[in-house]
Amino acid sequence: MSQAVTTTESDAASAAPTENLAALIDGGADQAKLSAYLDGLPAEERIRDAQSLGKKQLAALYERCAGSVLTLEDMVPANAPVGEQVIFAGRNDLLMFRRFEKRFARTQDGAVIGYNHQTMGAFTGPGYFTVLPAGEEIVIDYTKEPTQDDAPPIWPKVKPNASGLSHIVYKNMQDYCRRVSRDVVIGHATKFGKSIGHYFILARRPSAPPPENKNDTAAGSES
Repeated sequence: MSQAVTTTESDAASAAPTENLAALIDGGADQAKLSAYLDGLPAEERIRDAQSLGKKQLAALYERCAGSVLTLEDMVPANAPVGEQVIFAGRNDLLMFRRFEKRFARTQDGAVIGYNHQTMGAFTGPGYFTVLPAGEEIVIDYTKEPTQDDAPPIWPKVKPNASGLSHIVYKNMQDYCRRVSRDVVIGHATKFGKSIGHYFILARRPSAPPPENKNDTAAGSES
């Protein structure tokens, strides 16, 4: 009898779903529960978990985090040295080139700026932006590129988002972002104030970033 009970309990334990961000979203977890779960993970595990989400989960996460306040200081601390970059690893819901980084920094006058670091940057341009408050959210605004003097010297040259191939990706783009947890943000892409139906997630890297990740260049199934 005891052996049968032990076997049954073992089978039940092995059949139990593993808790991860995707499962929590699919299970209807609210923002508070998602935040507590993510805050309890080591940084690299949190990044892997965030980058595992599919298209429907990203969209659901954005809706789930409505009302969760995100500030400029959540992205780059107010006391961060001028020009010191803060790196967030990202994943979007496109069919290709899903993984990327957004790199942020404060300027001399306290503004928060950034650019997109990704494999196709040589063709699409760096996609510079300024980050602004937008009620309970922040907006990553590609219509407001910083000056070259404001960009940290290790960053690529500032290029207009309305020129070359950049205009296809970044022209008139504004990404509205909500807080998921201390180090995770969910974003929603818009143009001319209207949704373009794409979402992305960002997870903060540790202060000393690991070697650069290669982007996800192959199309794959989305949830």
